[in-house]
Amino acid sequence: MLRKNNMKILLCSVPDGSLTGTTIPLKDYNPPLPTISPVGVLRLVDWMDTNGYKSELYDINNLRPSDDELTKTFKKIKPTVVGLSATLSHCYPNVKRITKLLRQFFPEVWIVVGGHITSSANVILSKTETDICVIGDGEIPWLELLNYFKFNDRHVLDYTKLGKIKGLAFLDQNNKLKVTGNPDQIPASELKFIDYDKVRVALQDKGDMVYNLFYPIRGNKNIKETKYYDINIDKKIAGVNTSKGCVARCTFCQRYTKGYRSYPTNDLEAYILHLKKNYNVAGVIFSDENFGSNRKQSYEFARIMKKCGVFWSAFGVRCTSVTYEDLIFYKENNLIELKFGIESGSQKILDIMEKKFTTDDIYRAISNCAKLGIIVEPDALMMGMPGETTSTVKESAKFIASLRYILGLDWNIGGPFWAMAIPGTPLYEYCQQIGVIGKTIDEEEEYLIRTAEEKTSFLNYINKTDSSIEEVHYWNFLFDYAGKKAYINLIIQNDSSIKNKILQIYEKCIKGELTDFVKNLKYMYEGTHFYKNGNFVQKIKWFILIISNFALGWFSLLLPKFILFPVVRFYANLRFYAIKKKYKVKKGKQKYNLFVEINSNTYDKFKVTENRIAQTTRQIERSLRNIVKVNRSYMKPAITDEEKDLELLAQGQ
Repeated sequence: MLRKNNMKILLCSVPDGSLTGTTIPLKDYNPPLPTISPVGVLRLVDWMDTNGYKSELYDINNLRPSDDELTKTFKKIKPTVVGLSATLSHCYPNVKRITKLLRQFFPEVWIVVGGHITSSANVILSKTETDICVIGDGEIPWLELLNYFKFNDRHVLDYTKLGKIKGLAFLDQNNKLKVTGNPDQIPASELKFIDYDKVRVALQDKGDMVYNLFYPIRGNKNIKETKYYDINIDKKIAGVNTSKGCVARCTFCQRYTKGYRSYPTNDLEAYILHLKKNYNVAGVIFSDENFGSNRKQSYEFARIMKKCGVFWSAFGVRCTSVTYEDLIFYKENNLIELKFGIESGSQKILDIMEKKFTTDDIYRAISNCAKLGIIVEPDALMMGMPGETTSTVKESAKFIASLRYILGLDWNIGGPFWAMAIPGTPLYEYCQQIGVIGKTIDEEEEYLIRTAEEKTSFLNYINKTDSSIEEVHYWNFLFDYAGKKAYINLIIQNDSSIKNKILQIYEKCIKGELTDFVKNLKYMYEGTHFYKNGNFVQKIKWFILIISNFALGWFSLLLPKFILFPVVRFYANLRFYAIKKKYKVKKGKQKYNLFVEINSNTYDKFKVTENRIAQTTRQIERSLRNIVKVNRSYMKPAITDEEKDLELLAQGQ
């Protein structure tokens, strides 16, 4: 039994990714990986300070220690309570690793895991040394847990008391999952900005790494090209949150916190001036999920940025949250860049994602930014959602080409992200319904481990569409070259002068392709650890790939679509068979999700097909959330308490 003053509380951030990749220090990657502020841990510390508790901090995510280094630090601190903040499902391998080490050296320690990963609490509690998971916002349940730990032994859990704390998941006396519901949240007035001085403490004896949390202005192409502000390139950019939560409920997104709360503005001016003085900051990136959704607050933030003499950007903006008048005001108050969550250029796919805006809304917002000279990067699209087809991929490519055209960018469309099924989302539940993700604890754990191996690679995409995986792989290439053809057509259609057409094609297409080719060569030779350590054959293969892509770019310029697209398909199929030969395991467990076999018991009536979508008449009926709900009605209903609690986890916040 512990007493409050006898508890040694340790709060840790957890790295995301495979074990082999997360014991390499960030600085040793080439190029170096960015340092990320441990926001979740800092929020808990702020709330603990307010309520009379103190804690040690250990930023494992940024320090990337080996097992020996971890053990050394744990033995030095000797914690009795450890909270692990795991912001992503990709953190699972490290949660398992860290909890194993803690339990090995401190058998009596309380181990609590929080963060987005706890949508997989059933796996974490069964397969790791975790005692309790915190679901959703952690401040209030964490404090209640600390009060519980003061007077209770971890070997004799008081299930009645734990059951009264909202926001927990644990295994009950019958070893069954128990989820106590969604937690209460602290009021918006209690939300605080990141305390970088505390981050320095969390970095242990490497406190100076805190400066890596600030983005350098030097080398930032967008800022260097900005003509509106006299910016010292030796200064830094700070990441700042102005809100918590999201006004939307996208079906691919893990909703960690309920609702949307805006930070108070009363301390912002002093905070920004502190960053300018102590951390050489000249700019701020508002990294909210929904900057601008609270218009009154956003205007006040913009005014403060102007008053403090810093420029700013916002990297999570809904296209329907900013009007032309808003943009004029923000621009007058030091805004230089916005990033919109576009996700797709197909209205059908946007509806399945439950985006609740149209492609016209996106085009209008981007066009307004172009008119005002506000920097926008329109390329971050997601591909491979249920309902995706070759036709919707072409729609997205054409749409992104139109956005790049009005922004004056060249024809080199950025590659898409592949829709990843994250626990706690309708997309994950849908994947379980159609049989591409298993439902047993062992199968779900294997999925988490495989997903952490290559977080954004096509190798870890699981096929959620009604097309073959070969066809889906073809979309990787079709998106790029269909976009290039659409861009050329826009040049031809929108300029009556032949001379201007030729000049634009040279400037935006030919010159753009040459620039991209040189950049890829330079990156291959100077920027990749894998190239420098590869053998001669591997280097030749990489060089051939770059040459092949360059050649296809020229084909896009010269060949009509009815010839170009079959050529692209042939090239894509060659690449797919090479991947399959290299990575598919013929016997035994697959390392990557791409080659995991689909469950033979899959029911076609669960799938999102063209026919099923065509039968819907309302936008909301196309949402994957609604489709999953309908699918649920075809299945055996949840009867036991554990089954109902698993449904609660699956539905998220």
